[in-house]
Amino acid sequence: MSGQDDYVAELPRPDDANRDGIREEDNDIPGWWWWTWFATILFSAFYIPYYALTGWSQERMYAEQVEAAQAIAASAPAPTANPFRGDAAAIAEGQQVFATICAACHKPDASGLVGPSLVDPYWKYGDSDADLFQTVAKGRPAGMPAWESQLGTEKIWKALAFMETLPKSDQPGIGAPTAPGAASAPAAAPAPGS
Repeated sequence: MSGQDDYVAELPRPDDANRDGIREEDNDIPGWWWWTWFATILFSAFYIPYYALTGWSQERMYAEQVEAAQAIAASAPAPTANPFRGDAAAIAEGQQVFATICAACHKPDASGLVGPSLVDPYWKYGDSDADLFQTVAKGRPAGMPAWESQLGTEKIWKALAFMETLPKSDQPGIGAPTAPGAASAPAAAPAPGS
C-alpha cells in the first residue's frame, strides 16, 4: 500500500493540504523562552561552584539550626515544681495522657503492672517534682523509656499533675524493695510519696 493517499507528513509543508481541519505550524520558539533557558544556564554556572566550594548545604543549615535550638533549650531553666499542680483542665489532659501512655505499664489505677506502683510510698529515683519529671522525660535503666520527644514537656507535667491526684497507698506495691517477689539487690532508701 504505497501511494500519495497513504503518506502522512511528520512536518507538514506549507503547500500540503489541511488534514481533518488540523494544521500544524512550525513556529519559532519565543524569545522569552530562550532568554529564560540561557538565564538558568548562567545561574547554574555560578550556583554549582558556590554550592560545592563554600560548604553551604541544607544539611549544614539544618544542623546549625538544631544546634542553636538545643543551646536555647539547654540554657532555659527547667521548672523544678509542677506548673500544673491543682489546675483542673491540665489534670484532665494529664489523665488522658496517663490512660493512653502510662497505664499500659503502670495500670489505670497506677498500682503497677510491668512498671512499678506509682501510688505506694517507695520511689527508687526520688519523688520530688524534678526527679519525677526527669524519670518520665529522660527514662531510667531497666525499662522506663524516655517520653520527652513523644510527649513534650507540657504533657509530661500534666500527666504528673494527674498522678498526684491518685489515691495513695501505704502498702508496698510492685517495684518496692519490700514487695513480695522483690529482687534481693540493694535498693534505694524508701522515700515518701508526693
